[in-house]
Amino acid sequence: MKRKAKRIIQQLPKAPLANLKIRGQNLDGSGVNVPPDRFVVHIYFDQKDLAEFADVFLAEQELMQWKTGTSTPIRNWKVCAADWIFDHRQRLKRRSRLSPYCSESI
Repeated sequence: MKRKAKRIIQQLPKAPLANLKIRGQNLDGSGVNVPPDRFVVHIYFDQKDLAEFADVFLAEQELMQWKTGTSTPIRNWKVCAADWIFDHRQRLKRRSRLSPYCSESI
């Protein structure tokens, strides 16, 4: 019976930390760069068919200093923008329901 040689797997050296993307330098629009570039926010709102409200969102967030209602800093502006868009659409639905010209209003 032949003896099999043991294979030794050599571990590669770990990659240096300089190759990792640093959070503050990430300008690709992924959402973690707070406050975001105005152009990126306009693109995001344009994709959601609300291009005219990008400046309103930015003004509100700058007024709140990019913090949530509980005064914690916003980590991902896209999550905040998605919540803002959802709330905006809900306000529009409610306004149309409460309108005296709407047939479904009470």
